[in-house]
Amino acid sequence: MKYEIKRIGYFSVFKLVLTIGLVVGIVLGVILGALTGAGFVPYGNSIGGISLRGAGVAFGVIMGVVGGILWAILAAIVSMIYVFLYNLAAGLVGGIEVELEGEKPSRICPNCGYKLPEDAEFCPNCGAKVGL
Repeated sequence: MKYEIKRIGYFSVFKLVLTIGLVVGIVLGVILGALTGAGFVPYGNSIGGISLRGAGVAFGVIMGVVGGILWAILAAIVSMIYVFLYNLAAGLVGGIEVELEGEKPSRICPNCGYKLPEDAEFCPNCGAKVGL
């Protein structure tokens, strides 16, 4: 079965990228912040000329968490721009084609819930008109 992604929802992408960004950003930020605060990172261990060496692991971790949160927000905003551009381009030239494999979704009678044959116009169980 071939389908085409015509439009992507803004909020769904924003939630997904923000969640992934927060997890990755905070984890990496805490690790880098702890190493920087402990003086293990030789470069980038100063902010505005103020040395972080010896500032302590706690300060480094706090800065890492803040940096991770800011990074996640920025990534989510940039993803929104890409979603806008994708939707614009997909409206002009078509979306991304995807091919799905698996069992074809079954049709269900809205009246009685019976599983319908693929070509049924009427439900064989209750007689309701279901169309094709």
